[in-house]
Amino acid sequence: KKSKMADSKAAGRVLLPSNVEPKSYNINIVPNIVDFTFTGSEVVDVDIVTATSEIQIHAKELYISSASFKDANGKVTEAVEINNHMKNTVITMKFSDELITGSGALSIVFSGDINNQMAGFYRSQYVDAKGEKKWMGSTQFEALDARRAFPCWDEPSRKATFTLTLTIAETSTALSNMPEASNVITAEGTRIVSFLPTPKMSTYLLCWCIGEFDSIAAMTNHGVLCKVYTPPGRGESGRFALDVAVRTLDLYDDFFMVPYPLPKLDMIAIMDFAMGAMENWGLVTYREVDLLIDEAKASSQQRQRVASVVAHELAHQWFGNLVTMAWWDDLWLNEGFASWTQSYALDNLFPEWGMWTQFISDDQGTAMRLDAMRTSHPIQVPIGRAEEVEEVFDAISYCKGASVVRMLHAVLGAADFQKGLQIYMERHQYGNTETFHLWRAWEEASGKPISDIMNSWTTQMGFPLLEVLNETADLYGVTTLEVRQSWFLADGSEPDRRKWTVPLTLTTAETKMGEYCAMTFEKETLFRVVVPPLAAEAQHQRWFKLNAGQHVPLRVLYKHYEPLIAAVRAGELGPEDRAGLLLDAYALAKAGHPSMSPLNLVNLVQAYENEEHATVWGAIEMVLCGLDKLLAGAGSEHTELRTKFVAFAARIVAPAAAAVGWSPRDDDGHLGKLKRATLVRLQAHFCVNDEAVVAQARDLWAKELNPENKEDALPADFKTPVFKIVLANATSSAEYDALMNHLSTLVVSAERKQIYLALGAAHSVALKRKVLEWAVSGEVKLQDFFYPMGSVSGSGPEGLELSWSFFQEKYDHIRGMIAKASASLMDAAIVYSIAGFATNDKADEIAAYFTDADGKPKLPQSNRKIQQTVEGIRTNAAFLTRILACDLDSAISPAPMPPPVPIEEKVAEEATAEQSLAPASE
Repeated sequence: KKSKMADSKAAGRVLLPSNVEPKSYNINIVPNIVDFTFTGSEVVDVDIVTATSEIQIHAKELYISSASFKDANGKVTEAVEINNHMKNTVITMKFSDELITGSGALSIVFSGDINNQMAGFYRSQYVDAKGEKKWMGSTQFEALDARRAFPCWDEPSRKATFTLTLTIAETSTALSNMPEASNVITAEGTRIVSFLPTPKMSTYLLCWCIGEFDSIAAMTNHGVLCKVYTPPGRGESGRFALDVAVRTLDLYDDFFMVPYPLPKLDMIAIMDFAMGAMENWGLVTYREVDLLIDEAKASSQQRQRVASVVAHELAHQWFGNLVTMAWWDDLWLNEGFASWTQSYALDNLFPEWGMWTQFISDDQGTAMRLDAMRTSHPIQVPIGRAEEVEEVFDAISYCKGASVVRMLHAVLGAADFQKGLQIYMERHQYGNTETFHLWRAWEEASGKPISDIMNSWTTQMGFPLLEVLNETADLYGVTTLEVRQSWFLADGSEPDRRKWTVPLTLTTAETKMGEYCAMTFEKETLFRVVVPPLAAEAQHQRWFKLNAGQHVPLRVLYKHYEPLIAAVRAGELGPEDRAGLLLDAYALAKAGHPSMSPLNLVNLVQAYENEEHATVWGAIEMVLCGLDKLLAGAGSEHTELRTKFVAFAARIVAPAAAAVGWSPRDDDGHLGKLKRATLVRLQAHFCVNDEAVVAQARDLWAKELNPENKEDALPADFKTPVFKIVLANATSSAEYDALMNHLSTLVVSAERKQIYLALGAAHSVALKRKVLEWAVSGEVKLQDFFYPMGSVSGSGPEGLELSWSFFQEKYDHIRGMIAKASASLMDAAIVYSIAGFATNDKADEIAAYFTDADGKPKLPQSNRKIQQTVEGIRTNAAFLTRILACDLDSAISPAPMPPPVPIEEKVAEEATAEQSLAPASE
């Protein structure tokens, strides 16, 4: 039964008519992997809700040769007319007689192409165990591409069951969501594989894969058979992912208290894949680098990435597959929860990784950078036409969604949070929901007004800034803070006075690290916060920090930063709060808030010079590299200032870099390896001309590229920065040629990507241009071509200008490459080509380029991403202006050495010091 709320939301949606509802599909597909075509037929059991003489159904790039309808009485009615509405990707089948209400079967015969666009039913190439190139076929249907493979009601709420049959070559293997029902070899030498019916599910979750695969298997404790499928000869590279999957499925079973409902879970590496992975129920597809790793060589980043993606996709087996959003405006119910749950899972499986601390800089930091823009959107974003959803598969749906879930976990507590999820899963399994259904489940579990708390976070864009206006202490040591909340925007503006219900926590010098004072809920623009008095022994440490633990996605601006700087230096703040304080300060300085000027930001950064935590170093890296990128774009007249800043950053980095060194240690652990990788990256950025750094990089380079060396001399954690250092310090093309030759010997995508990300550091413009030409030549897979482009644009001002010019020059060619593939590929190419600029003139130029003569967007599907990137350029331009207007030079210059003390004065000082230490006389 639909609510009035659901009906009002549905009013603007473009949907197929509801007069016919699918119940089950029986699909037969016969692929031809040689000429890349397929034929198909289907019988769809439907309910005719209201009598009609026509049926509308989604189909795209399919040829429909015939259609007929058989009613419950056995009467067959042929379609006399089939019209294709190409813009809406809808076909209308008109019948000679009216189709009466009740059950019936719709039969359709169709054909199509196995495309190369990584969408629908598509092909990709792999190398078999003999080194021969082979083709495989696989599907990618989310969001709107099931209609490219078979006619269907391609909307998430039109759930049905699916029974699939594939006719393939005898030597091939076929996989789908469910186990095989039968596998027969015919006299003609083909193999007919039929699969068991799926549970009731959305069209975008159906999947099939065809090819030659190796596999490894394991059973969960709860009895689910898990397999990883790989290209031939690479089965063991799926071992780590398989172990994570087995443990994660059992964890989720216990967490949701609704068992995984399928008898098996397959995971397969697809050699050409536009996204990271796809959660097809029972057959999860992955980009190779997100599933397969060599455990002996893999970096800590790679291990964490694979584990994160596996945990994310398996969370979707519940959030998205078992319970599905009713429409794409609640996409966050899928992606935000899967993003939160992946961190929950890894924190349980690998507690030493510190995933919730990393969450502050990674997921939450990413969300807040995007959500601080005027071109952001609410978590629950209105979607009229389904095609609009492509623009919101972004950091708001994923990362901000995960951030508000983490906030709600802090509000509810672990027990009520889990209880609410269990109510939600049990109540809505195999169905469709909207956000309010989840709020109701948590309200039932906790008795708290979750809707009232959460609506301001999901239905309106942005997040708050809490500004401490005043601090007043009474005679008893109780401090009262006057706080104002406002809409935080990256450009410093405040277009309107919107408010949030803020769950506020506080930590002080007396609070144990990782704990905080009781949570309050602040709804008003102006409010007061009481800071408890400190014990007598802690009076010298009078500091407080709002948003303790960074559980809420917001920024805090303090009136006085000196006590917090002292707390950072003394190590009194936890790593979440140290990272959060720095990231807040950077965002506030960019936005132009007077209490956090560029000079104040630099002073704060210096407090982190003795930092030891890997995640906090990630935040430091973001700030230092962000400031340097701005100064690099300031023009030749400011070269001296940039040189001084590079030296300043190198001084910050040097002590920690020296402490961790370049060689792995037995006691590194996961975070130790991540910290070393961060510090080597920082040295590649700020110490690229340091003789000792260059010598170290060249030594590792020589060992890595030596074909006689059988050991992995260069740790995977920092191969890319080492490659960059050597390329940047080369004097000829010899090093570039050697690295390209090395690349030609590599088969593993992760190892190739490490080189893609480094090539742009080549020392000459000619070589940078060569990298760009190669990236779009067809020699680099479509899924990866933007990585080399980004390496050029990120190499400095020269590379950035070259990349933007090259993109314009090759625009038609790049559009032709991408064709009808995912818009995310064009988004990546655009962002990598322009995001580093920091002048309003360049922002104007870019905005004009992507606008047609009639004022319309040149690339409608990428328009939101272009607008966001241009807005970011303007924000950076304003920040750069403020940086250049302040006395940054004095703040980043090394402190002058004190004059030498004359010997006689030094002796006198030492004598005085000795006297002050002598015991007092009686």
